[in-house]
Amino acid sequence: ELRKRVKDLDGFQKLMVTYLDDYNQISSKPMKLVLFLFCVEHVCRITRVLQMPRGNALLAGVGGSGRQSVTRLAAHVCDMEVFSIEVSKSYSRADWREDIKKVLRMAGEQGKATVFLFADTQVKDEAYVEDINGLLNAGEVPNLFPNDEKAQICDGVRGSARDDGKEGDGSTTTMFAYFVNRCRELLHVCLAFSPIGDAFSRRLRMFPALVNCCTIDWFTAWPPDALDAVASTFLEEVEMEKHNRQSVVEMCKIFHQSVRDMAVKF
Repeated sequence: ELRKRVKDLDGFQKLMVTYLDDYNQISSKPMKLVLFLFCVEHVCRITRVLQMPRGNALLAGVGGSGRQSVTRLAAHVCDMEVFSIEVSKSYSRADWREDIKKVLRMAGEQGKATVFLFADTQVKDEAYVEDINGLLNAGEVPNLFPNDEKAQICDGVRGSARDDGKEGDGSTTTMFAYFVNRCRELLHVCLAFSPIGDAFSRRLRMFPALVNCCTIDWFTAWPPDALDAVASTFLEEVEMEKHNRQSVVEMCKIFHQSVRDMAVKF
């Protein structure tokens, strides 16, 4: 696919705002985002990864840096569905396995281009990360589907395999291999992990596919112009005299930066 360098950054940011408005109109959970340049750059990076064959992303950054929001917007730009799990106190490993089955069938059986968005805050059991490692490596989780569900899947993909000229001998093994390959082509895993603490480095050592099979996008600290844009946007609805507004924006930036600096010292 032909890619072009963006020459008009202001126009490009306005285009992204249009995509965000479209997303908010159709989504049950609209996002109130300020699309400053730093944010738009991350949307572009993730969009490029999602459009790559078997493209997966490891979004490394602290919580609140916008990893999940920009991924949802990037998926909307690429016309893909986003799937994420809903973790609760009662969420079990069996529920996790059912969710994995659901997202694999969305991609492999129904043929929907899907983004599986998974955050480290949702890891209740390290076995979840092991399964993600398997997904990234091979496009499947070993022994996930019982034989009866495998048969259903094979019947579900037979028509698509025939249309693609990949029906072969029509056996269960051939059809399931087609299903797995389709999962690898249509399912994109986006992992929102924080690099803070020992868990991040430990998981990367234990599960190398998190690095080897993913494009890493580092979410660093927001630059001053981003803080300015966010403060200005959220203060628009606050009544205050014009000559005070910029001073309040600067004050908000100082609050944010000083807290960040003190957190590093602490």
